[in-house]
Amino acid sequence: MLERVDPDRHTDGLWEAVGRHRDLWAATPPEPFADREAFAAFLRERIAKPDQVLFAVVDRDGIAGLFLIVSIQPQMGTAELGRVYGARLQKSTAGTETVLLALRHLFEDLGYRRIEWRCNMTNAASMAAARRYGFALEGVLRQHRWIKGANCDTAVHAILDREWPDHARRFAAWLAPDNFDADGRQIRPLAPAPG
Repeated sequence: MLERVDPDRHTDGLWEAVGRHRDLWAATPPEPFADREAFAAFLRERIAKPDQVLFAVVDRDGIAGLFLIVSIQPQMGTAELGRVYGARLQKSTAGTETVLLALRHLFEDLGYRRIEWRCNMTNAASMAAARRYGFALEGVLRQHRWIKGANCDTAVHAILDREWPDHARRFAAWLAPDNFDADGRQIRPLAPAPG
């Protein structure tokens, strides 16, 4: 489940799930957080931006990750997905469901035209996740950003509204109850993206 971040309700859980884990921020701005207060300040600063929405990813055991929709341009029908998952969500059904919920909301409820996934070219996990979820690699912005004292080449991936119905069917087939064994393990992987 996605809950819009309320610093009074979610900071402690988000700090435990993702904020205090320095390795989760190695390839993601900002720097790893010195302490809970620095992380809380980051959350407050981000939720104040009009072009961003932050969500706490909540599973049956509590808060498991942070999900962001950034670069929101309603007049253009575009936005970008971002995420920082704690250990429980990495390579999990719940992590995939989180992406599906966000994409479904943006394409089906809000009628957006284009959703992007941007990541550092050196972030192999994010590059693989983008492909798995069906985002097409459109190109690389060379030396696009200066992050943590180094040049960052940004890979730009996207799904367009006309492509979404095929992707929605892929997600639905993967999440179908008959695709999981008695122990809850997936039987078939998420099918490759069309094209």
